[in-house]
Amino acid sequence: MTLAGGAPVGTNRAFRLDPHSLPVQGAARGGAAGADFTIEADKAIVRHSAGAAASLTVPLSAYRGVAVRMEAVGTDGTIRVFVELLHNDPSLTLPLIVGNEPEDVVADWEAWGRTLGLPLLVVGQDGSVSAPLTTMGGVVSSPTKPRRRHSFFAGRRPRFLTRRRIGHNWPTELLAGREIIARN
Repeated sequence: MTLAGGAPVGTNRAFRLDPHSLPVQGAARGGAAGADFTIEADKAIVRHSAGAAASLTVPLSAYRGVAVRMEAVGTDGTIRVFVELLHNDPSLTLPLIVGNEPEDVVADWEAWGRTLGLPLLVVGQDGSVSAPLTTMGGVVSSPTKPRRRHSFFAGRRPRFLTRRRIGHNWPTELLAGREIIARN
């Protein structure tokens, strides 16, 4: 297990969980105040320490996706980038990466999406959530293109069949005869 108390030395990340070494453990501050969590390949275990100690196991299919959001930190234009495992309940949203450089965080955002099999989401400044890419499992899907250049005729017979002529229904011939078998 990897215990994430901080980020590796030499990075601009305040907090980072490695997507390639599951299960990972971390501590959430903010939305899930005072919660420790463990992310495994198929579930997340959230342990709230506020009030009575409670542990909650949430399947990864209950999460909306791996979301990235940016917040302005100061007036000088610096930003902070958050990559989170987004849930409809804010107390179950789990932080994965907190960094200062968007370019450094993008690779980990995509790696978390692939590792957990969840869609990549972007949280806007107004709180709206959108999916920049549509995925089916691990494959990014895009609008389909017509197979043939002449897609106008796609609902009709194929071009090579249009050259063929329709067969005729002639009456069938009846053959009559007697059976010839050699017998003693």
